[in-house]
Amino acid sequence: MANSSLRNTLARRNHKERAQPVHRSRLGLLEKHKDYVLRARDYKSKQDRLRKLREKAAFRNKDEFYWGMVNAKTKGGVAVGDRGNEALNVDLVRLLKTQDAGYIRVQIAKDEKKVAKLRAELEITAPPASASAGPSSEWSAAEELAEVEKLAEMGVVINPQASRAGKGKGKGKGKAPQQGHVVFADGKEEYEAYGSSEGGPPASGNVETEEAVDLGWEVPETSKRRKKATAAAAAATIPSKDAEAAGKDAESLADEAREHRLDLLTTLSSLLSRLRILRQAESQLSTTKNLMGKGEARRVRDAQWVEDPTQKEDENGERRRFEGKMWKWRLERKR
Repeated sequence: MANSSLRNTLARRNHKERAQPVHRSRLGLLEKHKDYVLRARDYKSKQDRLRKLREKAAFRNKDEFYWGMVNAKTKGGVAVGDRGNEALNVDLVRLLKTQDAGYIRVQIAKDEKKVAKLRAELEITAPPASASAGPSSEWSAAEELAEVEKLAEMGVVINPQASRAGKGKGKGKGKAPQQGHVVFADGKEEYEAYGSSEGGPPASGNVETEEAVDLGWEVPETSKRRKKATAAAAAATIPSKDAEAAGKDAESLADEAREHRLDLLTTLSSLLSRLRILRQAESQLSTTKNLMGKGEARRVRDAQWVEDPTQKEDENGERRRFEGKMWKWRLERKR
């Protein structure tokens, strides 16, 4: 025991395997004895299987018969057997298809709610008309073009100015004007002069201004006035560097808003394509279920391509859409 323990404690030499010579490197790794043993065993097993098959073919009985050969089939030399699966009843299959159609209708209702929510959010987050006139208008050209293409592809028509016109809160450039403001002009020249001005009415020297008379009343300070005064005082104390930082923060927020809007458009596009596929599946299920029911059905039209000027042009420059098969059932009187 002492000798064995001493032998285990002593350092031993690590025997390295022989590598493949450089001039034979094209042949791959050098084969070791263990690799040869595996290859030889595989070769011997294949030779034994071939020998047994030759013996079976040589000693087979030509008059051999089993009752299983009556229903047995081969396809391409491979035996095809029955797994014992029983065909379902027609009524049960119709019931299962009804359940599938119900599940598809539930998914369609869920996706329609998501689409409505996304469309409302897109209308709310629509950028103003003057958004592209700022300092960040260099990057927005390609993304706004992609946004317009997605909107046109999905068939979503969003008019931000029309959606904000009824609010009547815009006071700056690019905002919707207040409702109910009417300007009367005596002639075309006065109207054009008013339109060419900055938006204010023409000045006239005959307008009398009322002078404010101090009656000694104390005007109560409301919360809105207090907030406006506090904001004005805070804006006056902000230095120029803070104003530049605030401008940069506003630009970054605008960029994030545009990216978020593009993500919403991508999600909306995927939902609309999913809705189209679900509606097609619902239609196919309904047709299959009706064909499985009672009544004689006659195919009126095969699947074909129909010219449609509202579709986009394909590779051949044609505008067409695909229409599936159309069936017609014989009219029967029901009790």
